[in-house]
Amino acid sequence: MERIRRNDYMTLVCNMLGKGEAVVLTGHRRVGKSCILEMLASELAANGNVIYIDMEDPANADITTFRVLSEQIKTSIHEGERNYVLVDEVQEVKEFEKALCYWVKQEGVDVVVTGSNAAMLSSDIASSFAGRYHRVHVSSLDYQEFLMFYGLEDSDKAFSDYLRWGGLPFLYRIPLEDERARTEYLGSIYDTIFVKDIVRRKNVRNVALLDNLTRFVADNSGKLFSANSIAKYLKGSEMTVSANTIGDYMDALCDTYMIDRVKRYDIKGKSVFEQQDKYYFEDLGLRNYLCRDKRSLDIEKVLEGAVYLKLCRSGFDVYVGQLNGKEIDFVARMGEKIIYVQVALQLTGEDTYEREFGNLKMIKDNYPKYVVTMDPNVGLIHDSGIIACSAREFLLNLKPGI
Repeated sequence: MERIRRNDYMTLVCNMLGKGEAVVLTGHRRVGKSCILEMLASELAANGNVIYIDMEDPANADITTFRVLSEQIKTSIHEGERNYVLVDEVQEVKEFEKALCYWVKQEGVDVVVTGSNAAMLSSDIASSFAGRYHRVHVSSLDYQEFLMFYGLEDSDKAFSDYLRWGGLPFLYRIPLEDERARTEYLGSIYDTIFVKDIVRRKNVRNVALLDNLTRFVADNSGKLFSANSIAKYLKGSEMTVSANTIGDYMDALCDTYMIDRVKRYDIKGKSVFEQQDKYYFEDLGLRNYLCRDKRSLDIEKVLEGAVYLKLCRSGFDVYVGQLNGKEIDFVARMGEKIIYVQVALQLTGEDTYEREFGNLKMIKDNYPKYVVTMDPNVGLIHDSGIIACSAREFLLNLKPGI
């Protein structure tokens, strides 16, 4: 099948070239980073010399250190031309940043790399680059891209399929009706992330605990909890684990980019709380795969996850809002711009209506406020300047400049 161009990422990366800084594409495995890099290689070939190194290619198995990587680049450089150094899954090279830091400083050389492990952008490596890099986080397909990849029109059925299967790009090659093959593919991706990016890389000893913890996070996505609360929960299940161990394992999960940690934000004090966070999967399909034995999809959790992913994809920094003991599902910030979002499956019932709209009414500023819902009567609801809209409308029309 022909590969589909993800225009926003391609444009973003191309606009960053020629500025003497490396471009680092991050995201969990099979989210589409390699395809973006390969398309870049194809398009940039018309403008200069492309040096493409795929670290998952067995032919490159000898490139294990920064010295070998740098020598490989050196022998491929064309003097007098623009040179584009593209390295896929660069975290496989030990101390890779030392090679890239050198080459990004050379005249006429652009560096673009991909990586699936958050450790590749630790504070030490950021210091090594001395600020000379741009990070572009690649997400799974949002709803708009899902429709494009699958060749679908917006509809209740298409939206339901998106919420169920998520947005891993390769899945569009497997027919929607082939549920077994799609489930097996999601399972293979989870196993790869779990084994290669966590168990082996982090030298995890208690594999069963880590797997149970991952499934716990999937089942409780969108809920506030801490390492201490999980440790107490496990103790009640006759499994004694320290909060420190839980914290280390949660860090390992987030390091794979499979799961995001979302901090709480005090709207009144404009500060971030350091205890109790929420967690969301970066792909809805992977989250649902881990919860596939449940009787229902738990659509409200999945919908909240979809809204979170859309806010992130639109360029916002996202927090969980707290105000006078009440919770706002999302506070999304971009520079001086802020929007507030409540997510509700339905708005029927006085208690539900008061909770979703009442919490937003407490916020005494003029930034946009939204209630996002799957309620079919949403178009009839307007209250105190709060915008109530359907989930499909929000996911299709939210723009960075909203």
